[in-house]
Amino acid sequence: MHILFDEAGKLLTGRLLSEAESSLQVELDSGKRVKVKSVNALLRFEKPAPAALMASATELSTDMDLALAYEFAPEDEFGFADLAREYFSSSASTAEQVAALLCLQGAPHYFRRAGKGRYKKAPADILAQALAGIEKKKQLQVQIEGWAAELASGTCPEPVRQQLYKILFKPDKNAPEYKAVVEAARSSHTAPLTLLQNAGAISSAYQFHWQRFLFDQFPKGTGFPALQAPVITDELPLATVQAFSIDDSHTTEIDDALSLQGLGSGSVTLGIHIAAPGLAIVPESAIDQVARHRLSTVYMPGHKITMLPDEVVQAYTLMAGRDCPAVSLYVTFDEATLAITDTRTVLERVPIAQNLRHDQLDTVITEAWLSGEAPASNAVPEIAALQPTLAFIFTLARHLKAQREVVRGKPENFTRPDYTFRLEGKTGDEP
Repeated sequence: MHILFDEAGKLLTGRLLSEAESSLQVELDSGKRVKVKSVNALLRFEKPAPAALMASATELSTDMDLALAYEFAPEDEFGFADLAREYFSSSASTAEQVAALLCLQGAPHYFRRAGKGRYKKAPADILAQALAGIEKKKQLQVQIEGWAAELASGTCPEPVRQQLYKILFKPDKNAPEYKAVVEAARSSHTAPLTLLQNAGAISSAYQFHWQRFLFDQFPKGTGFPALQAPVITDELPLATVQAFSIDDSHTTEIDDALSLQGLGSGSVTLGIHIAAPGLAIVPESAIDQVARHRLSTVYMPGHKITMLPDEVVQAYTLMAGRDCPAVSLYVTFDEATLAITDTRTVLERVPIAQNLRHDQLDTVITEAWLSGEAPASNAVPEIAALQPTLAFIFTLARHLKAQREVVRGKPENFTRPDYTFRLEGKTGDEP
């Protein structure tokens, strides 16, 4: 006598050796002897041999029509032998009964378990939903295989391209795009990064690293929510200076400017003016929260990601032609000795006369011109008029630098290298 039994959801067969009140002693085909609870024994049979039975039953179950079996199955709870008699014949063979059991066990969306060897038909609406889900999965698998074939052939499908950096840097391993890359890499024996390069998804190393930076530091993008720049309403006095800023051409957040008064009088006052958006930005306001989250503008060669949107920046930047709210530090020097004789700080509106761009003036404002040793042949009148002011500030800067070098113990005429970077030959949509 042989036994077919359920062992933790797995169907096993063996030769019955002995039987007690609640358990059976069974010898498996491997020769191993196991103790089986009587309740787990689903079928007893003499012929055919267990291995032959399972082979025959597996073949029969593969050919069974699940929809037809569902239709033939009793409406109430039933056993696998009941289905075999309904589906095959009233005298269903042992192999046919086991085939029905395999069919029932392998189709949980059609039939729900109601006990050992017992089942109940799933409700029609639940079955319809399950079948729709299965069909959707099949179609998705077909899509994944299609994308994988395209990738392996050297073409990147658009859905994969759109998810490219998520796939590379923080993949959702259940996403079809990720599965397509994994499948293509496996079938082509190619590393995923190399695969995507060969498929044209990554056009340059620069683009790859730029997108990695954005993915890590700006996962929600570099854009800003709609923000309204508050107006500075404080009644501020108007400074009696004509200030100017010095920045490169890429600078849009002009936050500092200079002014000079009293040149030639023996007592010169240098003004250092810092933009004061804090007069308008209220703590915990929308703009404040964005600024606190970003903390700083991100600078890189040839590009930057600003801390605040441009329309907000332009409301407070020290733009030429405007009287801009600023915090001003005024330092008075003896014109001959350059000794400091007085300092004061004031909150005021500062007239900005010019925004100088040093990269456009490097050939005009030279050390020889500042020292008065040579004229600036191509200097426009506005720049030429600044020569005495810039010359004094240049002399003062060198004097202060020499004092710092003494304090810091730097060698005489120490000059720190200053580098300018430019990137050429970039491709893709990177900056």
